[in-house]
Amino acid sequence: MGKYVVGIDAGTMGVRCVIFDLKGNEVGSAYYETPTQYPKPGWVEQRAEDVIELAYKSTREAIAKSGIKSEEIAAVSFTNMRSTFVPVDKDGNFLHPIFVWQDLRGTEMFPWMRQKLSENGMTEMDLYNITGFPIGAVWPSSKVYWYKKHYPDLYDKTYKMITPQALLIKAFGADDYYDDNTDAGWWQIVDADTFEYVPKLAKIFEVDIDKYPKNYPPATRVGEIPKEIAEKTGLKAGTPIIVGSGDQQCGAIGVGNAREGLASVCLGTAGLCIGYSKNHIRHPSGKNHILGHAGTGHWQMEGHASAAASSFRWFRNTFAHIERTTASMLGVDTYDLLTQQAAQSPPGAKGTVYLPWLAGAACPYYDSNARASFVGMTFAHTKGDMIRAAMEGICYEMRDMLESLQEANFAPFECYRVTGGAARSSLWNQIQADVYGKPVETVKTSEATALGAAMLAAVGVGIYRDIHEAIDNMVHVEGRWEPIEENVKVYNEMFGIYRDTYQALKEKAFPAIAGFQEKL
Repeated sequence: MGKYVVGIDAGTMGVRCVIFDLKGNEVGSAYYETPTQYPKPGWVEQRAEDVIELAYKSTREAIAKSGIKSEEIAAVSFTNMRSTFVPVDKDGNFLHPIFVWQDLRGTEMFPWMRQKLSENGMTEMDLYNITGFPIGAVWPSSKVYWYKKHYPDLYDKTYKMITPQALLIKAFGADDYYDDNTDAGWWQIVDADTFEYVPKLAKIFEVDIDKYPKNYPPATRVGEIPKEIAEKTGLKAGTPIIVGSGDQQCGAIGVGNAREGLASVCLGTAGLCIGYSKNHIRHPSGKNHILGHAGTGHWQMEGHASAAASSFRWFRNTFAHIERTTASMLGVDTYDLLTQQAAQSPPGAKGTVYLPWLAGAACPYYDSNARASFVGMTFAHTKGDMIRAAMEGICYEMRDMLESLQEANFAPFECYRVTGGAARSSLWNQIQADVYGKPVETVKTSEATALGAAMLAAVGVGIYRDIHEAIDNMVHVEGRWEPIEENVKVYNEMFGIYRDTYQALKEKAFPAIAGFQEKL
C-alpha cells in the first residue's frame, strides 16, 4: 500500500493538486489558474478542455515537487466547485462551455419553474422539503432548463450533464462520468434524504434523468489510471481512482467537521457555515440548503454569504493605498498592516456597524437589494475603527447564518472550525470567537478542501476504515481562541444593532438605492 494520497481540486479560480502523507502533511502541490470567460453580462463560462489539461499539468508538477515516487501514491480523488456543469455527447464532445456556478442566466427560468410546480399542485416550499433547495440562481437546475430551452438540439444530443469532478474522473481513466451522491442535490431533482433522483420532479421540469451523472457514495473506487494517462500526469498506471465530493463537503471533513456540536465557518471569497447532522433535517423556513455529508452517509446544512473575505479585499483595494505601498516597500502583507490598525480599535469599533453586502444579502435574508454600508460614524472614528468594523461586520453575517442553522434543530454548536484567508489572522479569529460566543479553532493545513478529497482516497483504498479514522489521523488542530467574556457582551449588543440596522433599511432605503443604481 502506498504512503501518500492525492487530492485534486477543480475550483472556481483554478485547479490545484496536493499530495499528502497519511498523517495529513502536505508533501507537494501545484496550482494553475483556469481562464474564465464572460461572454455576456451574467454569463460565466470555462472550457472543459482547460480544466482537464490543468489537472494533468498540476498533478505532474506536484509529484515532481514532492520528490516521491509515483508508485508510493496509494490513490487519487477529486473535488470541485459545486453547482457547475458541462454537457457532453456520447463521444465525449463538449456541447457547450462549462456553466460556472456564478452564471446567472438561469434566473430567466424562475417563473417557468414556479408555474410548473403550481400546475402540479406544489409550492416552492414543497420543492425545498423534497430536495433541500429552494429556487435559486446559483443552483445548476435553472441553467439546465435554460440550456434545454435555448439549445434544444444540443440538449437532445446530450449524453450526460456532468460536474467538474465527473469530468476529471473520466479524463483520468474511468470508463464513465461518475459523480458522488452527496453533492447531487444541486440538480434539484434529487431527494435530500436518500440522495436518489426523483422521477416525479424530472417529469415536472421536463428533463431526462438518464442525462444526469451516475452517482456513488464518496470513497467509492471507480477505476484506475491507464498507461496513457500515467504518461500525462506522472501517476503510476493502475493507481486507484476514487470518487470524492464537492469542495465544501471536502472542506468540512478536511477540518474534521463530522460530529454533532461542531460547525465549520469558511471566510473565503464567499462565506459559508456548515453544520453536520446524523438526522434528516430541514430549515422550518427553507433558509438553508441541505446536502449529503461526505464519507458518513449523513447530512450537512449550509448557509452562504455572497461576499466574506472578498469584502475585506474590497476595503483593502479601495481604502488602503498607503498600506499597500508601505507593505511593498517593507516586504510585508498589506493585511497585516490593516489588522495592526484594527487592533488599536476597541471591540465594537466605537459603535460603528459595517453591513457587508457588496453583492447583496444571501442567507438568512436573501435580499438582492441589500447594500454594504458603514453606519454610526462620527468625527471621533479612525481608519482603524473602520477596518475593525469591516472585520466585525463580516462575522455578524456569519453569526446570523449560524443562528439560522440552529433553528433547524441541530445539537447546540460548542466549537467552530474556521478556514479561509481570514483564519490566518489571529485578531480575526479572536473576533470570531467573541462574536460567536464559542471557541474557534484552526487546523494545520491551509488546503482543507484538497485534504478532504485525499482523505476520501485513503478511505476508498482501505488505508482507513472510515472518514472518522481518517480525520483522527489526518486532521490536526493548530490554534484555538476562547471567547473573552467582556467582549462577548459588547458583541451581543452590536449584533442586535446590526440586525436592527438591516430591518430599518430593508423596506425603503435599500430598494431605493438599488433602483437608483440600476439606472446608472
